[in-house]
Amino acid sequence: MQQVLPFVAAFALSLALTPVMRWVARRTGAVAYPNSRSVHRYPIPYLGGVAIFAASVAAVVVSGFRDGPSWRALLLGGLFILVVGLIDDLITLKPWQKLIGQVISGAIVVAAGIRISFITNPVSGEIHLLPDWIAVGFTVFWVVSFENLINLSDGLDGLAAGVVGIASTVMTLSAVRSGNAGVVPQALAIAGAVAGFLPYNFHPARIFMGDAGAMYLGLALACISAEGLVKSTAAMALLAPILALLVPISDAAFAIVRRRLAGQPVSRADHDHIHHRLLEMGLSHRQVVLLIYGVSVLLGGLGLFSSLVPVEMGAPAAIIGVSALYLICWRFGLFSLKGLYDKQKLGDKGRPSSR
Repeated sequence: MQQVLPFVAAFALSLALTPVMRWVARRTGAVAYPNSRSVHRYPIPYLGGVAIFAASVAAVVVSGFRDGPSWRALLLGGLFILVVGLIDDLITLKPWQKLIGQVISGAIVVAAGIRISFITNPVSGEIHLLPDWIAVGFTVFWVVSFENLINLSDGLDGLAAGVVGIASTVMTLSAVRSGNAGVVPQALAIAGAVAGFLPYNFHPARIFMGDAGAMYLGLALACISAEGLVKSTAAMALLAPILALLVPISDAAFAIVRRRLAGQPVSRADHDHIHHRLLEMGLSHRQVVLLIYGVSVLLGGLGLFSSLVPVEMGAPAAIIGVSALYLICWRFGLFSLKGLYDKQKLGDKGRPSSR
């Protein structure tokens, strides 16, 4: 029971705190109004991210797992990026201002003791130490990338929360398998917090996590993966969580390419993400979200399988599975550049969120 206490505590706290934050948001005017990018048609309260943060941190505290750099990074870096996200939710920061906040949060993570100091050759198992300046820079880049990855995926009700829940569960299993049990409480707390939040966020959503929640969850996944998985001598241990996040990773990469080819800033929002394209194909809101959940579970399972078997078998299995998925996506036009210069698909105000 002690092992699963962080999940249970975070779930219960998030389930209780989310309606409280919804009430606070409505009373203070912290609501998201519909715009040209929105899929919702009426104002929705923000501040769900505050409930997720409070629930996950409190769950780790009451569970007694308060040791290690991942805990310090989750608390200090998480609190900082939560505040940055809240400011952006309420008054809308410029992209460069948000980026500065994200870089500072990455620096806090490094100061807390998390550093990607070596990489492992997945074939030979050979370990390569990184110079300090590269280790610091790469760790900050890792954190900023995860923050933007989850933020960009928060475009449909329940989408980001569900994908994070799947990824954190896969990270838990992968960390246990690779002998990095120290990050398991944090991963379980994140999984529990988003599970308690989802009943209020699944379509039709009654509250949003906002940029505050999305960037906090991105930082949390970055810390857990950097401390417990990237530093593992078994490089294949990282494959499972990466594959579980492959849909948002692919979506973010395609968004960058799409916007650059269109001559638009990378931070310029548009209405052409994978989930938007699935909606245009005729799927309902819930069907799109559940489909992406299912793909994420399958990919995470493929990653776990590939990390359990010898690398000579696991690597080809992962390559074949991912290649097949990309071919299917290409066949259905999910990565098509047709209509790339249709300016009507571009968002407004330059906000880097898909909402």
